[in-house]
Amino acid sequence: MFTTLFTSADVVASSLTGLCIMSFAAAIICFLGLSWSNERWRVPEALVGTACLVTALYYVGATGYWLSASEASAGVRFSAWYSVHPLQVVAVYFYARTQGFVPIGIFWRLAGAAILMVFGRWLGDAGFFDESLGAILSIGFWLYILGELYFGAIPDRIRPAARPIKLGYFWIRLFFTLGWAVYPILHFVDTVIGVGHAPAIIVLYSTFDIINLIIPSLIVVAVAGQDRY
Repeated sequence: MFTTLFTSADVVASSLTGLCIMSFAAAIICFLGLSWSNERWRVPEALVGTACLVTALYYVGATGYWLSASEASAGVRFSAWYSVHPLQVVAVYFYARTQGFVPIGIFWRLAGAAILMVFGRWLGDAGFFDESLGAILSIGFWLYILGELYFGAIPDRIRPAARPIKLGYFWIRLFFTLGWAVYPILHFVDTVIGVGHAPAIIVLYSTFDIINLIIPSLIVVAVAGQDRY
């Protein structure tokens, strides 16, 4: 894709290529963070770094396909989401684990809910049942994830932590609350209304990957950097 010429007017190609580079850069920073933070932060840093790397690989393919055919498909994006969203939510679990014990059952429930959140939207997008029902199912699992982040063992473990840890968790949870709300909205416009993967939809998806993935990942690294050897 880096050997294909495109103009600044091609906003989709610019956004896809930009997100590819940004995701790779974020992944590198996350993995480098493993060497300058305390050992207890290595699991959440590795998880968010892997999520950024998976996203970068998706954007490599999406950019190449757009440059060759000027088309995009939700199918490829769903393939990345099956890895990215579970990695993100279990990273939050291990973020809380840096402060003490959190029941392992929460790990499995968060991972399962994240997979089912993507699966619900995929079922509707693939036409296996009504698109609106798929979106509603996805929203239900997303709300369950938020419930775990706002109530229960995870926030209880974060509450007595140091200020940088509490502040980082506040922003990560806020991005998962407001930023992730865009995914069912765009899915509704894309699939239910039938707009399809129009250029504006692609650019919006790409923009919110910065807010929902790259920034929270860098927050984990920044907080971990406060807790050195």
